[in-house]
Amino acid sequence: MNALMLTDDVKVALRPKPDENGLIGRDEIAKVVKGLMECEEGKCIRTRTKELQKAAAKVLGKNGSSTKALSEVADKFIN
Repeated sequence: MNALMLTDDVKVALRPKPDENGLIGRDEIAKVVKGLMECEEGKCIRTRTKELQKAAAKVLGKNGSSTKALSEVADKFIN
């Protein structure tokens, strides 16, 4: 489920393809790593990852939505 989510939904990973025995060999792993580092698809994934990193930093920052929501929850327990 995690691999499916990261490759299809979030689009921050490449998924290696298993062989006829259901195993992922070293050649396939090398192909995926090379794809991440050199291919256009890898460039898109790196760009998407940077975008998500910036978005996460924003919501977790001092005035971010996650920080505010957690503060509101804490205030309800304290008061």
